[in-house]
Amino acid sequence: MRTPSFPLILRTAHGPYFFNARTLLRIDAEDKVARITTTDGQHTVVLHPLSDLEDRLCCGQRIGDLLFARTHRSCIVALHHVQAVDPERNLVLDEQLVVPMSKRAWPEFTHLLGTLRSWLL
Repeated sequence: MRTPSFPLILRTAHGPYFFNARTLLRIDAEDKVARITTTDGQHTVVLHPLSDLEDRLCCGQRIGDLLFARTHRSCIVALHHVQAVDPERNLVLDEQLVVPMSKRAWPEFTHLLGTLRSWLL
């Protein structure tokens, strides 16, 4: 299994930027780049497509105590920051950020949720 580097080094318009993968809350696609939101509220545009970041974060696979998942075609979330799932199947992250979940991604998410639950027991 691949493991993302800690820190995760990504390209920005101002050069390389170092992210601690534990601080990532969500990553949103914006054309051919992505916007990363971290636990300290920072938003950083990185020069990577979402598919590249999905690969680098090994979405859907446990990495230590981290787990990332694609919630729909334009968003990746850090499942270790999910606080709740609302009645409309939106994820509520730390800092009360709400992320929509696509119908297509829901079955994979519920499977990953079961994985998370087994870690906690």
